Amino acid sequence: MARPVFLDVDNTLLDNDAAKVALETAIAGQVAAPAARRFWDQYELVRESEDYVDFPATIARVATEYTADAARIARILEELPYREFVYPGVFEMIDRLWRTTLPVILSDGDRVFQPRKIERAGLRDLVDGVLIYVHKEEQVAAVTERFSGPRPVFADDKARILGHVERQMPDAVTVHVAQGRYAGEPVDAGDPRPDVEIARIGELPDAIEGR
Repeated sequence: MARPVFLDVDNTLLDNDAAKVALETAIAGQVAAPAARRFWDQYELVRESEDYVDFPATIARVATEYTADAARIARILEELPYREFVYPGVFEMIDRLWRTTLPVILSDGDRVFQPRKIERAGLRDLVDGVLIYVHKEEQVAAVTERFSGPRPVFADDKARILGHVERQMPDAVTVHVAQGRYAGEPVDAGDPRPDVEIARIGELPDAIEGR
């Protein structure tokens, strides 16, 4: 039975900070300023209320005032060239993982745009499965039952999420990938620190070897 390696997407496999800048630029260039402001205002409000980025809900709120602009924003999200934001070495890294483990994408996000992002980034067909949850740290038992194997690995840019995983499954190997805007954020009080920290996702196969 192969060992599962659960890979986060945003700021782990893909530079989501840079993708968001590209999204901001595209919206500013193609959407009327009042609708663009409305979108970003609602983006923050929805993220705060739901504790994750929910693009469908955000766009639905914009559409109540700016129907055409909301449709344009949805199209921009669909067409953003996410493959350009995949971190260097990711495809080779996943290929290396396949030699001894079972790579699986475990992402948080909405069920509409996040799968399309993963597909457009060229990541979907590189792994054994793609799992997307609103709060993936609440699904540790479910994902490890679906992809079972010895000492599962969880790689993520958020130490807080890894702390939740480690608390629920002390046998897991948690790898903090110190990339992106959340790289310096700590675990929640009382949660264990990640087992391993790496500076780049490309270091993952070597970091988990022998663990």
